[in-house]
Amino acid sequence: MSNISTVDLFCGAGGFTEGFKKASGFETILAIDFDKQAIDTFKHNHPSVRTICQDVVAIDDKKLNDLINNREVDVVIGGPPCQGFSLAGPRLPDDPKNRLFKEFVRIVDVLKPKVFVFENVSGIVSMQRGLVLEAICTEFTKIGYTVSHGILNSAQFGVPQARPRFIMIGTSSGKCMTMPSPTHDYPQNCNPDLFGYVRSPFITVKEALSNLPRIEQGQGDEILDNTPPRNEYQKRVFGNRRPGILYNHRATRHSQKIIDRYLAIPQGGDIRSLPPELRTRKNNIFRLLDTTPSRTITCNFRTDILHPWQPRGLTTREAARLQSFDDDYQFFGNLTRKARYVTQDDQVGNAVPPLLAMALAKHIKEIL
Repeated sequence: MSNISTVDLFCGAGGFTEGFKKASGFETILAIDFDKQAIDTFKHNHPSVRTICQDVVAIDDKKLNDLINNREVDVVIGGPPCQGFSLAGPRLPDDPKNRLFKEFVRIVDVLKPKVFVFENVSGIVSMQRGLVLEAICTEFTKIGYTVSHGILNSAQFGVPQARPRFIMIGTSSGKCMTMPSPTHDYPQNCNPDLFGYVRSPFITVKEALSNLPRIEQGQGDEILDNTPPRNEYQKRVFGNRRPGILYNHRATRHSQKIIDRYLAIPQGGDIRSLPPELRTRKNNIFRLLDTTPSRTITCNFRTDILHPWQPRGLTTREAARLQSFDDDYQFFGNLTRKARYVTQDDQVGNAVPPLLAMALAKHIKEIL
């Protein structure tokens, strides 16, 4: 059986493609993103995939078909930025705010895959009292797709992070697809069901991070020797590109005042836990609780999400562990924002967790 051909739009660092690769049987034949550093990361980790660093708006229908050598495409995946949708009555007009989503629809219409997967923030469901979601469904229906959608929590699929994501699956066959069934749950819910199916307990922050080389604030390096895994999750993300190598484990240096502030925040607490003299106007600083999955990893994890055992923010590698990237998945780019390029942290924070993507890929493979 030939591989299931896939095109990855707005591919970023490659979390979606990584998960589809882990599901086996899929071949990403084209990946597109406008950011050079994200494309550098994607190309390094997926050297066999044709990658294009360009705004999708500049890729017309003919060029798109040329890029895939006029091959048949089975699946299109992607998560275009959809902040601030513009509505005109019950529809999405040709407004700059809708441009990238409209391009996603256009490319799906040109490539005519059997299935597409559209990923986005969970808040898209309630945007403008549900009218945005209704308009999105209408756009895909107009080009011949039957759609289903839901909110999937990454923690329910083996990711050590409670990250809710909106997932829409469209099919050209007329069949309305279900969402994949969760594989993980709270420990008290992991008893066999009526059919004997048993879910695994959620992966905790401690399980994800406990064997990483201990580094203090300001320490670490872009390439380090890895340490042996201590549990099944750590074995799973140990990596097979360069086993034993650990990338992007470098911590930010903080002032003593910031260290004192971080030391005073308990596990599972936030800046509101501090006495008034240690607080700042910034309220969204949280310390991870090591007995549960992580809260959602954002692009600001160096300052907003604190290590559970040390008074510092996370490293790129720690955040990547909580996103379920393998340890030898290497990210390129700056740690701080320079020029217009996204940072390593942006690439990790914006990514689709590979293990969530793998669950979606396996579910799609059942009907393809």
